[in-house]
Amino acid sequence: MELNEEKKIVTFRTNERMMYGAVNYDGSELMAVISGYDLDIRFNMRLINSLADAEAAANALADIFYEVLMEQLLAQKASFAQQPAAQMPILPKEETP
Repeated sequence: MELNEEKKIVTFRTNERMMYGAVNYDGSELMAVISGYDLDIRFNMRLINSLADAEAAANALADIFYEVLMEQLLAQKASFAQQPAAQMPILPKEETP
């Protein structure tokens, strides 16, 4: 926000809220959601001139979402990322002659 810019209060109706989501494999539940009021998604079409450019842009956005997802996953469920405790082998090691 610039220093000269005045603070403005903007109100939205609930039906103006935008939402994009990714559903699970059977389509019964959302796995991820992007939502908000005044959600603005823009692509620089001056730079996207081919399918390869579009794929590169989509992959870059996917990487950003992956990083955010991993941060949240580690913050909320870090226990799965820990190394398992050392376990005793079922069979004893055989000595080599």
